[in-house]
Amino acid sequence: MVINSEYMRQLLLERERFENPPDYTVKTTGIGIARFIIRCNNNVDEVLNLSKRVLMIVNFNSELAWPSFEVWSKILPYEFVNNCAPELSKSESEKKIAYRKSLPWEKQVILEKNEKWSLGNWLVWLEPDTREWFWWNAHKFNDEIANTHFLVEVTVLDNPFSSGALKWLFKACGAIDVVSTDDV
Repeated sequence: MVINSEYMRQLLLERERFENPPDYTVKTTGIGIARFIIRCNNNVDEVLNLSKRVLMIVNFNSELAWPSFEVWSKILPYEFVNNCAPELSKSESEKKIAYRKSLPWEKQVILEKNEKWSLGNWLVWLEPDTREWFWWNAHKFNDEIANTHFLVEVTVLDNPFSSGALKWLFKACGAIDVVSTDDV
C-alpha cells in the first residue's frame, strides 16, 4: 500500500494537534471542519481519553506500512477492541446484508445506527487510501452537561465525507450517541 504525501502531512499535523490543540484562529488543514456532539453516560473523560488513545495508536502505526489485522487487534486498547462486533465470515456477512436489505428503509436506518462495527470493518475506513478525516480538537463543556457531552472537531478531506467510522470510534469507547452538528 502506497502512502501518499497528503496523507503523511495530515498524519503529522494530527499528531501535533493531539499534543497542542489549535485555537480558533488556526486555519484548517483540510477543506473544512466537521463537528460532532458526543453523548456519554457520565464518563466524558473516559470516552474522550480512550478515543484519543485509539486514534494516536492508529496515527503512529500507519506511517510506514499498514499493520495486519492481527497486529491491530493486539496494539489497540482492549476496551475498544472488545466493544467491536465479532468478525463475520463471507457467508455470514452476505446473510446479514441480505437480511438488512429485506427490511423497510426506516428499519434499515435504525439497525445501522445501533449496529456494532467489527474491528476489521472499522480499520478499512482508517486505511491511508480511504481515510477522509483527521483529529482537530475536542471541547469539554463547563455547565450541567459537562460530564455527559463533549464536542469533537475533525478536519475533513472531502465533502461530504463518510463519518461512520468516526462515530463508531466514540461508541466503541463508551459513548451513548454521536451526532453531527449539521444534523441538529
